[in-house]
Amino acid sequence: MSSDAGSSRVLRRTRMRVVLVAGLSLLAALPLALSLKLQAGRPLVTDPGIRPGAADAGGPLPGLTTNETTVFNDGLSNFTEVRDVQGTITGNLGLGPLFNSNQCSSCHIQPAPGGAGPASPATNPLFSVYNLDGATNVMPTFETSSGPILVPRFPFFSDLVTPDGTVHQLFTITGRSDASGCSISQPNFTQAQSEGNIAFRQPIETFGDGFLEIIEDSALTANMTAECSSTTFGSICGTPNINHHDGTINRLGWKAQWRSLYHAASEEENVEEGVTNEFYPNELNETSGCDFNAVPEDGTNFNTGIAFDQFTGSPERMSVFILFSAGPAPVTFNSQAMAGQTEFTSIGCAQCHTVSFTTPVSQYLPLSQKTVKIYSDLLLHHMGPCLADNVVQGTAQGDMFRTPPLWGTGKRMWFMHDGITSNLITAIEDHFCNANSQYVASEANTVINNYNALTGQQQQDLLDFLRDL
Repeated sequence: MSSDAGSSRVLRRTRMRVVLVAGLSLLAALPLALSLKLQAGRPLVTDPGIRPGAADAGGPLPGLTTNETTVFNDGLSNFTEVRDVQGTITGNLGLGPLFNSNQCSSCHIQPAPGGAGPASPATNPLFSVYNLDGATNVMPTFETSSGPILVPRFPFFSDLVTPDGTVHQLFTITGRSDASGCSISQPNFTQAQSEGNIAFRQPIETFGDGFLEIIEDSALTANMTAECSSTTFGSICGTPNINHHDGTINRLGWKAQWRSLYHAASEEENVEEGVTNEFYPNELNETSGCDFNAVPEDGTNFNTGIAFDQFTGSPERMSVFILFSAGPAPVTFNSQAMAGQTEFTSIGCAQCHTVSFTTPVSQYLPLSQKTVKIYSDLLLHHMGPCLADNVVQGTAQGDMFRTPPLWGTGKRMWFMHDGITSNLITAIEDHFCNANSQYVASEANTVINNYNALTGQQQQDLLDFLRDL
C-alpha cells in the first residue's frame, strides 16, 4: 500500500489544525480597536449550523394512494424495528452473527427516519448497542460517544496489497443472552489503524432516493457531456459508475455503488444488521454454533391469509418506504441566501452539484415528471489523495466519490464520506487537495480557489444558502 495513500486522513487532520492555528494567530494580531469592531458585527464567516424547526423531509410523498401509503408506513415500521438474534427479546429475529447496529433508524434518524446520522449530535447510538443483552464487544477507539457513526472498511487484505474494500462489521453476537455458545472475535481494528488500512463511511440519507433511482441515464449522460466540455472551472468531468450487469448507471451510495433501492436495502440489512434475506440468503459469518435461525431470516410470507402489504419481506417494504419518502424541502430564501445561490453557481459549485433533474413518466404519480433540486450530478469525481479512501467499488477508484446531493444540508450534522467534520466551512475547504504520487489533484481545486477569493460576506451568503437547503 502506498504510504501517500495510507496517510491521507492524517494529512487532512494536519491541514485542519494548521488552518485553525493560522486563523487564530491572525485574529490575535489584529489591532484591538479593529478586533472589537469586528466582534461587534459579524467578523468571521461562520457555519449557521443545523437549521431548527420541522424535519421537512422523509415523510410520505404528497399524492400517494391509500395502498401506497399503507406500504410506506409498513416499510417505516420495518426501518425502525429493533432486531435480536432469535426473536426472543424484541420479537424480530436475525441480528448477527456480525453487525453494526440492531435497527436501521439508529444510524438513519436525523432529522427523521431515513436521515443521515443519530438523533442528537452528542449521542452516538452505537454506545447503547455494543454491550446490549450481555454482548462482550469492545468499542473501537474511532467511535466516540459524541462523534459521527463510522462504519469501517479495510481497503486491503492483511498483505496490504490485495484489494479488499468490504465492510468489516464492528460487533459480534458473542456473549449475548440469546446467542449462547457462539464465539466470534471482533476484527483487529487497532492493527488496521496502525497500518493505515482502514477507511470510514458515515450513514448517508435516503430522503428522496426514489427520484434519484428513476432519473434517466440519458439525462445523466447529457449533463455529463455538458459538464466535461466546459473548462471554465478547471478539469471537472464526472464519470458514471457503470452497473456491469446491465450497463446502466449506478447512482446510490457514497461511491454510486448501487443502482436500485431494492439492492441497497437488502444489502444493508444483511451487512449492517446481519439479517439474511431473499437477496442475500447466506450469513456473513458461518461459524459453527452461531447459526440460530433458518435462512433466509427475512423473506416473503407465503401465508395468503395476511394483508397484502405483509406478504413480502422487510427489504422490499423498506425499499418502498424509501421510494415514497419525500425529498428535503428548502426554506424560503432571504436576500442573503439568494445572493449565496448566485455565488454557488458563479464560482463553479454547480458544475458537480447540478441543481436539478426532471424525472420521466412513472406509474407512481408522485414521482412522475417532477423537477427535483438534488444539487448533484450523481457522477464520480476525483477528489485527490486527501479524501482518498483507497476503496474501489465498480468504476469508482480509491480517490473517487459520487457528488453527494446537497438537498437537506440544512439538517446535516456531519459532512464528507467519513464524517470528519460538523462544520460546513471545513467541509468546503476539504474539497481542495493537490496530487501526490498515486492520485491526481481534486477536480474541485479551482472552485475552492474561487470560494477563497470571495469576500467574507459573499462566503457567508453562500453558507446561509446551503443551510437553507
